[in-house]
Amino acid sequence: MRNIAVILGVLLGATLSGSPSLARSMAVMESFPMVNQIMEGAATSFSIRFDGPVAHGSARLTLATPSGARTLHARLGSEPNTLFTAVGKLPPGAYELRWEVRAMDGQRSKGTIPFKVAEP
Repeated sequence: MRNIAVILGVLLGATLSGSPSLARSMAVMESFPMVNQIMEGAATSFSIRFDGPVAHGSARLTLATPSGARTLHARLGSEPNTLFTAVGKLPPGAYELRWEVRAMDGQRSKGTIPFKVAEP
């Protein structure tokens, strides 16, 4: 019985102390474009909504294009749980939106959203 109490105490203490080993990653709830979406290239913007607030100022967004990578900047005035950026017109091709965010508890999460821009 004492062993069970010790184990529960350690687990509870780790949870309350914010142990990085028990912290969770941010989950994407919704994105535009969606994964593997085929879209038009005119006046393109991107948004990614997470399951919790993110630090907009330290967010990293990169657009991998057929001709190289391009750094994008998230709008600082977006909703607390949403990254938003506008990129303008994109030519036809395969792209990948790469993101990295920091949650308010300090944990970093990252991912990619592949998509295509269709011929007009």
